[in-house]
Amino acid sequence: MTLPVKIHLLELKRVRNPEKRLGKGILRLDKNENPVGLGAKFVDILKKEVTPDFLSAYPEVEPLYEKIAKWVGLKTENIYISSGSDAAIKSVFEVFVEPHDKVLLLSPTYAMFYIYARIFQAELVEIHYRRGLELSTAEIIKAINDQKPKLACIANPNSPTGTIISKEELKNIIETAAKNNCVVLLDEAYCIFSPVSSIDLINKYPNLIVMRTFSKAFSLASARLGFAAGQAEIIGSLHKVRPMYEINAFAARFGELILDNYDLVEKSLKELNKGRQFLEGELDRLKVPYYKNYGNFILIDVDSFERSNKIAQVLLNKKILIKGGFKEDILKNCIRITIGSVSQMKRFLDAFKEALTSLEGK
Repeated sequence: MTLPVKIHLLELKRVRNPEKRLGKGILRLDKNENPVGLGAKFVDILKKEVTPDFLSAYPEVEPLYEKIAKWVGLKTENIYISSGSDAAIKSVFEVFVEPHDKVLLLSPTYAMFYIYARIFQAELVEIHYRRGLELSTAEIIKAINDQKPKLACIANPNSPTGTIISKEELKNIIETAAKNNCVVLLDEAYCIFSPVSSIDLINKYPNLIVMRTFSKAFSLASARLGFAAGQAEIIGSLHKVRPMYEINAFAARFGELILDNYDLVEKSLKELNKGRQFLEGELDRLKVPYYKNYGNFILIDVDSFERSNKIAQVLLNKKILIKGGFKEDILKNCIRITIGSVSQMKRFLDAFKEALTSLEGK
């Protein structure tokens, strides 16, 4: 029997990834989680929430809607909670993108944008970063005017480049999109590490959706919790395609608790800032080139794709996970390091220097 799989999905190469990233002594600096974490006291608070009634009941998400709305200065009608920001992205595609519609993306950017574009049979309009990770916003505006995309997806700060687009430039992009009946989806997964956020523009622009996640600064990647924000009409459209329950009860309650204990997030951010300053200072001292960025990671230029893979393997042997082997031409010489505490960055640097020494000796 030949399975009647949709033809356009046959060339989409996605399989289950049986990763093993948790274990004693492993330092995870490969996926931009928060390696500092929230501490044992917060975990104890979470444990007390798990009662028989909690486990046997369906999720109650309204309290989280109220807390998120208050946190970002909006109303609950402006919020759409989702199972991670990637689920919110999928909802946006479900609502706005039909087969053969054009979708504008930066390139490279968050992988799920490309995947959903393929799933929903969109035609890609890609705006490519240039050498030095430079991006032309004039090119974005020209593409919107010329190509008339239905949806423009912009991560700000972007990953994996760590670059940002200024708020004034974003306004120009959003206004141009509005004139062309185009929805702008701003992914602000890393906005807490950045000086730029556009969530306050929602009341001004009816074609704007802003996404956030609890996976990065909030240290709740395991909960798979995110949300989209926009004007009531656009959020109402997203609710038309949501599942019966947006998220599970654990994610809902954990999200409430971390917003109630936001001081823990601020404490963690201070640790991460110290770690960044330390790492950048040491790389400057070693004369190792890296890119200034506005995420919770650093791109280090190690001179070649081959060296990036070899360094990643040396670090893996020391139980340090990093991201190497980028396929994109402008990143192929780079390794990406998630920022951690000073002690975590010291551990990385010791292993990194050893890897450089071993490569130089060959």
